Amino acid sequence: GLQIFTMMQPAVRGGESVFGDGFAVAAELRRHHPDAFETLCQIPRRYQCRDVETGWHLQAQGPVIVTSGNRLVGIRHNDLDRLPDLPSNNNNSHDDEEAYFSFYQCLHEAHQAWDDILAQDESRLVVSLQPGETVVVANQRCFHGRYRFETTPEQPRAVRGCYVAQDELNSRFRMAGYRVD
Repeated sequence: GLQIFTMMQPAVRGGESVFGDGFAVAAELRRHHPDAFETLCQIPRRYQCRDVETGWHLQAQGPVIVTSGNRLVGIRHNDLDRLPDLPSNNNNSHDDEEAYFSFYQCLHEAHQAWDDILAQDESRLVVSLQPGETVVVANQRCFHGRYRFETTPEQPRAVRGCYVAQDELNSRFRMAGYRVD
């Protein structure tokens, strides 16, 4: 879906918004670490976000990199909401200590290669949003976050946001006559 942020009041210091093109990072991973790319396309990761105060309990599962044929179609990456990884028990390898080690080693190496690319300055766009400026982020393609910040009681950092679900967005596109894959 789309996440929409409007800066109401920036922080006293820091708090810059950070954005990245997940498809570009995935393409870089595919080019330089093809085994890591395949691992992140094949192994499902589990995610959960829970906020008792607002009544949210979101769960998702799927690979970090989503493809259709050879085409990138989505990125799913949020280390803050990721649950522990579990090997598939389809091949009854849960009794095999070596298979467990191999699973976790492969996943760790793939995720490390992914994180190394994400950490590069070339993978990031850093923006100091000013009051009234709005950013729209396509969550299935782009990363977003912010740098650490400092505030005061007189000047707290304030951002307003909303979310448009992908199903709703696709519905609107179809109603407007666009083809949605």
